[in-house]
Amino acid sequence: MEQIRVVIADDHRLFRDGVRRLLELESDIVVTGEADDGEEALALIREAEPDILLFDINMPKVDGIQLVRELNTVPHKVRFVAISAYDDEDRLAALSSAGVMGFVLKASGKVELLSAIRSASRGQPYVDPRVAGKLLTSYSRRRDGNDQLNELTSREKEILYWLSQGLGNTEIAVRMVLSEKTVKNHVSHVLKKLDLQNRTQAAIMAWRIGFAQVSPDTLAQILWSENSNTSRPGR
Repeated sequence: MEQIRVVIADDHRLFRDGVRRLLELESDIVVTGEADDGEEALALIREAEPDILLFDINMPKVDGIQLVRELNTVPHKVRFVAISAYDDEDRLAALSSAGVMGFVLKASGKVELLSAIRSASRGQPYVDPRVAGKLLTSYSRRRDGNDQLNELTSREKEILYWLSQGLGNTEIAVRMVLSEKTVKNHVSHVLKKLDLQNRTQAAIMAWRIGFAQVSPDTLAQILWSENSNTSRPGR
């Protein structure tokens, strides 16, 4: 079994010790190093070349956002899972735009933490459900004052999501149990509403604003919540 190599970066020793013991119980995960600030983490990543950096958003010397941006420039491509005691939406939005694959709160449980690490190692995003709401709010606010996504129906948002994951019309049709013609029409509506020229621009926008980074489960929760709210009397 190929192991997932993880570096833990957090300025609280007790927290690092607890996470390390938890991860060491998993046969597919090995902790290859620890850092207590962003500067040390940067040096350690370059030396150890792990698969995953599990890091606290708020660290001394080099904070989480700066750390991710620095590491995006190194040849070895590590994937990132951010963990924080606070679900600050602006910080989460910035990390999402920088390419962080996973977000977990320190109040989360073992299942969420392991899911985030394993999903990130596969190149798949994972967002703690409690964080997803903050990300939804943040990307809704970050479009130069234009609430473009709010103009999309729930189905069009789902189409945009799967489009941003690299799926073609046929694959989206199978996944959403729609005809390929219906999917094609929805894609046209999405492009028109977002004032975009093609699918590539739509995918880039979805990743830029953080929409593409949510997990499929989180997407389903978001769309279900939207549909529930619009179906209530008086709405």
